[in-house]
Amino acid sequence: MTSRWLSLPAALPMLLCAACATLCLAPAGCGYHASGSPEAATGGYKWSTLYRGDVSTVAVPIFQNKTFYRGYEFNLSKAVVNQIEAQTPYKVVAKERADTILEGEIDNVRIHTVSDDPRTSLPQEQLLELTVRFTWKDLRTGRILVERHDFRQSSTYYPTLGEGRFVGEQDNVERLARAIVQELQADW
Repeated sequence: MTSRWLSLPAALPMLLCAACATLCLAPAGCGYHASGSPEAATGGYKWSTLYRGDVSTVAVPIFQNKTFYRGYEFNLSKAVVNQIEAQTPYKVVAKERADTILEGEIDNVRIHTVSDDPRTSLPQEQLLELTVRFTWKDLRTGRILVERHDFRQSSTYYPTLGEGRFVGEQDNVERLARAIVQELQADW
């Protein structure tokens, strides 16, 4: 027990030296310039939001669905609304009160079998791919802010492990909603 207490004072000068070095080098920084407003930024990097400052509200009607797979339009619309509310400064409101509108259409749903069980020919791994098109439009000016065609997202699921197509659908819809909301970021 005494050897443990004897080693602490021996390490104390080294800890003090490391703390002093950190405190001396911290004000030098690493090239980032934190700024609360564009006027205060004199150069270098600045910290600001990735989203447009001229937009505060978004309307998200239910996506259209051109496929024979039903239900995706409701799940995707709900996931997009949840992502907008959670990840952006925008508020989702009714079209009558919105600054902008995000409209979309599901163009294609494809299920690919990636691998089969060699004995039973049952699918072991499947890939679910969703293809959408969407437009984000400013309702005040009529200007198109973002327009994407042939926007794809895919995810895998494993039927042999007890995962049904529902697992692939949910995962894919969540990923696609995140990707769509990321497209709403302001231009750099």
